[in-house]
Parts: sequence; C-alpha cells; structure tokens
Amino acid sequence: MGANTESSQQLRTALDRATRPDYPAWLRHVESAAACTHPVRLRGILATLDTATGEILTHRHTSTLPDGVFYKSCGNRRHTVCPACATVYQHDAYHLVRAGLVGGKTVPDTVRTHPAVFATLTAPSFGPVHTRDVRHCRCRDKSQCACRPSPCHARRDAPACPHGTTLACWKRHTPGDARLGQPLCPDCYDHAHHVVWNQHAGELWRRTKQHAERHLNQLARRRGLPRVRLSHGKAAEYQARGAVHFHLLLRLDGHDPDAVTPPPAGITTADVIDAVAQAATTIAFTTGPHPGQPGGWQIAWGSQHDIRPITLSASGDALDDQAVAAYLAKYSTKGTEATGHTSRRLTSESIGLYADPHGTHPERLIAAAWRLGEASGWSGLRRWAHMLGFGGHFLTKARRYSVTFGSIREERAAHKRAQALNTTGRGVEEHPGTAPFHRQASLDTKTEETTLVIGFLTYAGTGWHTTGDQLLANTAAAQARERTRAGREDLAHQEWEQSSSPPLAA
Repeated sequence: MGANTESSQQLRTALDRATRPDYPAWLRHVESAAACTHPVRLRGILATLDTATGEILTHRHTSTLPDGVFYKSCGNRRHTVCPACATVYQHDAYHLVRAGLVGGKTVPDTVRTHPAVFATLTAPSFGPVHTRDVRHCRCRDKSQCACRPSPCHARRDAPACPHGTTLACWKRHTPGDARLGQPLCPDCYDHAHHVVWNQHAGELWRRTKQHAERHLNQLARRRGLPRVRLSHGKAAEYQARGAVHFHLLLRLDGHDPDAVTPPPAGITTADVIDAVAQAATTIAFTTGPHPGQPGGWQIAWGSQHDIRPITLSASGDALDDQAVAAYLAKYSTKGTEATGHTSRRLTSESIGLYADPHGTHPERLIAAAWRLGEASGWSGLRRWAHMLGFGGHFLTKARRYSVTFGSIREERAAHKRAQALNTTGRGVEEHPGTAPFHRQASLDTKTEETTLVIGFLTYAGTGWHTTGDQLLANTAAAQARERTRAGREDLAHQEWEQSSSPPLAA
C-alpha cells in the first residue's frame, strides 16, 4: 500500500509539472543536471560582463529562473551514489588513462612506443578469509569468472583456532557468495593491522615506485644509457575483505624535466617488469609507535601480485591499451561497496550505527579505525573510518603521465558552450542567457565571445523539489542519451558503408 501511495504521489507531481505553461522552459533549464540523482541547487545573481572592459552589462537574480534556483550536477564519482555523474567521471578517467598510452589530448603520440606494464599489488594477509581461488583463469572479466575454483581452505587435519573455530573450508565459492572476504575466525583476524595498512598503502606505493625507478636508473648507468623515469596511473580498489589493492599502469619515459620523451632503446619492458617485481617483494617499512602497538606495524605488499606488459594489440599474456584504460576507469568509480559497507564520513553521533568490535567484519574494521584514531598523531584513522582507514584518492597519476581531469572538463564545457551559443534562439525570450552560463572564464577565447556570464551563487539545497520533477528530468535525460547513441550508431554505419568496397559484378 505504501509503495502504491508513493508511486501515485510521484505521478501526480509529475503531471502537475508537465501541465504548467513553463514546462518546456523548465526542462531546458534543468537539462545540464537532468540525469543527476542529487543535483545541487544554487541561488544568487548572474551577471553579464564585457570581456574587454570588465564592465557589468546586465545582472539578474536566480528568482527569475524556473524554481528560483540554478541546478548543477553533484559530480559524485561513485556509482552507488549517482550513476549518471559516476558515468561521466568514468568516461573522463578512460580518456585520461588511454591518452597516456596512445597519445592525444596534448600527450605526444610517441608514448605508444614506450615500454608499459600493468601491475596489481595486493595487501598481505591479516588472517585467513574465505576466498575463491582460480588457479588458471581464462576469463577477460574476472568479476564474471565462471572457471572452476579450488576449495576455499582445504585442510586434512581441520585445526581449530584458540576460539574454537575450525580453520578450514572445503566449499568452492561462487563469485557472488556472501562469505567471500569474511574471516574464518573474526576474533583471530588482525583488524587493527588491516586498517593501519590501508592508511599507509599510499606511502608504501610511493616507496615502491621510487625503488623501481632507482633500479632502472642503475641498470641504465651500467649499460651506458641516459636516465629514465616511470610515469604512472593508479586506481585503488577494495577487496571483499576490505583491504585496498592497487591497479597500476607504469610507462617508461626519458628523464626530461620539460617534456615527455622516449626512453633509451636499451631498457625493455622485461626490465620494467623485473624492477617492479623486485620492488614489490623487497620494500617494507614500520609505522611510528602507537599506544596499542609500541613497536609499530610493518607495512609491506602481499605475496600475490601480477605484472604484465601492455601492447596496442594484446597477444599472449599482454594486455591491450583499451582494456587497461577500461579497467582503471571502472575501478575509479567504486568505493567500499565490495565489503558490504557504505556510509558517509562518520562522527561521534553516527559511529555507533556502523562500528561494533564484536559485529560483522566491516563493523569491526570501522571500530578498530575509530579506536586507534583516538591516539595523538593517528587522527586520520578516525577521519577515514568510513573508508576502513584508506584516505587516498581512487585514481591518481604522475604529473607528466597524461592530461588532467580539469582539462577534460574544460574541453567538454567548451563543447557545451558552443552548442548553447548555436541554439540560444530557443526560449531566450522567456529566460535570456540561461543556456550559455558556465563558470570557466578561460573558455571564452575558444568561443570568441565578447561577454561573459559570472555567477555569484550560494548553496540553496540538494536534490529535486519533488519526486515528479526527478522522474521528468531523468526521463528526458534518458531519451537524450538514447538519441545520442542512435545517432552515433547511424554515423558509424554511414562511415562503414562509405569505406566498404563496392561488390564485385556477377
């Protein structure tokens, strides 16, 4: 009954909006944020400036706009929070990563000849957990693996831990098994070491890359070659047990401080693989002292790591550039969902809802981070308790590896400005100047405008006014996406027809 009532209310509010005389203008007004789940509403003044003199030509308040506010997409990167904004972020990440492999977007095309590898480095064991061990997986998408796994923890003697739990499991887990990643004995599992490792994983990677680069330069010096540099793209992903592991793209460059240059021919992809493997197995350090662990915790990589070469056309054990770019882009939109936990930043008021030292595996990890973060110098664990201790970015890169997210967003904004300027005839009488509004001042040289619209805006709220508004906006956005997809397919078909050779005469 409740669901039917909610659906009826949504339909009523949607019909109420759709029957208003200003509905077409409202739909155009929310177009830029139509697919967003939680758009940000902004209130304030929009001023039109002369770009040559800086003079304010006109100004008006957002109260003259539909709903009296300006809508902006939330921009969240996580699919579980906002699928539409996360998809945009994922596409940007794909182009950012791939440009570093094949060139384009200000990256020289010569990078496609540089040795490159794709590596996955994992955390060590903090206690036995239920796993799905596939010795020889042939599936391209590991998340959809259908290969036959080995028994989880097969033991002849089936020993018991001090808490009386049998440390054995003979089940062959399926990919979606809820027990994957759960400790065989939660009381034996070292949750404190786990969250501390997550906190220091970024520093461990920094030292690992530094060691690998130093090894390659020593090799170059012995061979009489100039210095080299490793440029990287890195995506972090949570395993089901809640430990972070890194997917790394490493490209070998020449050591030029001002440009991306090819490395010397005497350093090969095999040398890069050896350098990364050596660093992953040797680099370790100990954290500073903690009242609960005076000797600190050791931070090192786990024994499981995978390092493979990247080619423009994959063969054998190599990966192709498109697959690598897709992998990293996909991982960049994930969070702690794989562990079964999702929440925003925790406070003293909300921590009790998610932390329990005797509860589920994620609850114990959060409790451990919150407890350890009480000590002086360890407050970061409390700040990132909702992320199980990990406070780093999920997609990072070296400065010279590729372009930035900002430059990709500016390019997209410039494209939208050009579209808006070409279609300002629609509805300008009702709401002049709403379509071409953007906040990037540097883009005006790209569209050769003589005026600039600047917003002096403040936060007015988050989300749509009604569920009916959300239904109408999301439906319009879905229809626009479908038209775009159909148009791309039609253009591709036309291009294929034009490029195909005419059939031979009978």
